[in-house]
Formats: sequence, C-alpha cells, structure tokens
Amino acid sequence: MGSQMTTQQRHQLIAWINALTMAVIFTTFVYFGIDFPESDSCVTKFIDFHAIWGAARIALDGDAIAAFQRETLEQAYSACKEVKMYWLYPAPMVVLISPFGTLPFLVAFLGFAVLSIIALALSMKPFLHDNKAALMLIAVAPAWLPALVIGQFTLLWCAGFMAALGAMRADRHVVAGVLIGLLTLKPTLGLLIPVILLADRRYATIAAAIITTIIVHIGALVYYGFDYFPAWVEASRDHGARLASDIGTIDAMGSVAAFVARLGLSPNTALSFNLGIFVVLAITLFWIWRRYGAKSNAACAALCAAIPLSTPYLWHNDAGFTVLAALFLFLHGTHERHPVFWGVLFILWAGPGITILNAYTFQFSGVIPTIVDPVVLMLAFGASLWQLSQKRS
Repeated sequence: MGSQMTTQQRHQLIAWINALTMAVIFTTFVYFGIDFPESDSCVTKFIDFHAIWGAARIALDGDAIAAFQRETLEQAYSACKEVKMYWLYPAPMVVLISPFGTLPFLVAFLGFAVLSIIALALSMKPFLHDNKAALMLIAVAPAWLPALVIGQFTLLWCAGFMAALGAMRADRHVVAGVLIGLLTLKPTLGLLIPVILLADRRYATIAAAIITTIIVHIGALVYYGFDYFPAWVEASRDHGARLASDIGTIDAMGSVAAFVARLGLSPNTALSFNLGIFVVLAITLFWIWRRYGAKSNAACAALCAAIPLSTPYLWHNDAGFTVLAALFLFLHGTHERHPVFWGVLFILWAGPGITILNAYTFQFSGVIPTIVDPVVLMLAFGASLWQLSQKRS
C-alpha cells in the first residue's frame, strides 16, 4: 500500500465515518418512526415535523389561527383521535414554514433536515476556516440527532445564533442585531442574549434587534390578522400549564427543573429552582461578557451552555448547544491537549445524542434526556469556567 495517511487525511476519514453513521441512524429512525400523514392511520407522536407540516398547510389557506386548534391541525396531517403536539411559534414562523406545506410530507421533512445542516455548516465556516473535517464533525455531530429525527428548528436557530456571534466578532453590529431579532421566532432560547449584549456594550446591536423584532412580528400579525396574537397567547398558556404540572414525568424534557422534579421536588418548587439557576447564570454571564466579550471563545462556550441550562422549557432536541460549547472550547487555544480534555469534548460533542446512541448500543434504562441533558450541560458550563480561569487577560 502507499504511504501512510497524513493527520489531515485521518481527520477527514473520521469525519466521513461519523457522517455515514449519523446518516444510518437518521434513516432508520425515519423508516421505523414515521407513519406517513397521507395514510389513514395515526402518525407516530415523536415526529414533531408532522405538526409543523400540518400547520404549514393550514397557513397556506391564510388561516394561521386555525394552526392553534387541535381539530383543524389534526385534520391537516393525520387521522389521530388526539393531537398532543402543539404549534406554539409566533406568527412570523408560520410565514417561514409555509412553503413546506406545498410539498409531500417526506420530501418536506428530508428537505428541512438537509437545509438545517447546510445552514448550520455555513454559519460555522468563519470559526473553522478551511478545516473541512472539523466542520463536518460539528455539523453532523450526534448532539443534533434528537432535533433531526423529530424535525425541529434547533439547528436553524443555532445557525442564526452562530452567524450573529460571527457578525459580533467582526463588529458588524447591525447585521448581528438583525440576526438576533430573527431568533425571536423561537423565543424560549433567547432569554440570556440581552444580558450578554448589555454586558458587551453592544448598543447598536440591541437597537437593530429590537427594530427587526418589531418589523417582523408586526408585519406577520398584519398579514394574518391581529386575532392571531391572543390565540397564540391562549394556546401558550394552556400548553405551559400542562408542562408545569407534568414536568417531572416527561422523559423528553431535559431542563434542570425536569431533573429536580424527577428527584421528588414539586413542579412549582422545581420551576422556582430553575428560575434561581437562571438568575445565577445571568449574573455570571454578565460578568464574563463584560470582561471578555464576544471575541473570547471560552465566553462563547459559557453562553452556549447557559442558554439551554437557563430555561425550564427545555426539550431534548434543544440541548444540542453542547456541541457548540465543545467547538468554542476547542478553539480557545489555552488548554493542554491531554486525555481528560478530549474526553470532555467527546461527551459534549455527543451531547443529547447520547440517549439515541445508547438505544443503538447498550440500551441502559436510565439513560434518558431528563438525566443526560442537564448533566452534560453543567459539564459544558463548568469546562467553560475552567478554561476562563486559565487565561486572565
């Protein structure tokens, strides 16, 4: 055989093997997990894209309010007796997803997955430059599997988030603000962003984000009618009350609140505990970003871990921020490349995908999102603080 492989070639081989592995896992989940809406049988409940696709079909008829009604949403995509998946995104998201309603379900679902991966990869290019192997490893990391197999918006949100961080590092303040304004299409993940913008004195970015948010949301409300907003608020209130009462019993919830509720705390106490976590994280991040700012990789890693840790409304698919934290820890550049470091990075790279990998391998009964996600996220935040302590410039 020819000469030995170079380090770069080995990295590329590992990246391709990982990509093929993720493709096989995704394909088998799709094959066994989807009962197509065009059929007469009830669809499988864990594919959220059924509801997204159904809402898109309703939105094409100009009746976005109906996307919040169980009866009309059910008729749009399945023969189920009861719809347990809720469509709770604000009006601009209905505009965004409408084109998917023109496509057959499988085409829309696969197209959405491919689009999400491409958008995420493009958003990370400024951070990884010409390192195509690293880019592939991050873009198709196991941490994204929970979002991909159910067809959720996590990857697209993270793509916008990474693009905003890239714009902030390039001091493109208005561009960053516009991107952050668009992130309000999935508002539950953006609670800490105003904190870091204030800490980093990004006042032009804040102004651009506020203006973008107003334009996008008011424009969509005018298009669909202002009756949409109270319908969305009512549906959100109902859904929030259901989650609050059941937060300790839903395996797909990966928040700190879900974790402590599973340990025996009442739902209200668990939610209050998570609120306390949010306050601590907000104060800590404000200090970190006031001192280091957006151009610090470790500060960005801390933000990526804190965003999902701060919200009690954290589904398993939204915990994939761990791989972004791993990326910034890798880029930080002050660490020693010892086995513990690589071990931590591997755990963060796998992230919430650990539960799916477990289903393909050991099948340990206790490996569920409610346990795995908070632990891995706290590991990511702790590793970020440790990295910051190694460089006090």
